[in-house]
Amino acid sequence: MMYALKRSTRKSGHSVITTLPPDVMSKLELVSGDNVEFVIKDNVVELRKAAEKKEAVSQDFLKMAEEVLEEYDQAFRGLVDR
Repeated sequence: MMYALKRSTRKSGHSVITTLPPDVMSKLELVSGDNVEFVIKDNVVELRKAAEKKEAVSQDFLKMAEEVLEEYDQAFRGLVDR
């Protein structure tokens, strides 16, 4: 189903802003504070919920690695000195 919703724009500081209607918020599963992205092709602008950036390494893994390094510190140093 396709339908159009109109919103006005207004000046806010050095930017021009608009609001998102509840239907759009719901469809995109957005909550206040979420990031969105605009995909522009020719004269069409598509609004999407921005993908969340995942951590390259989880905090749990980093904590576990730190614990292992501390526990086996002397063994690792001994291997280096060989």
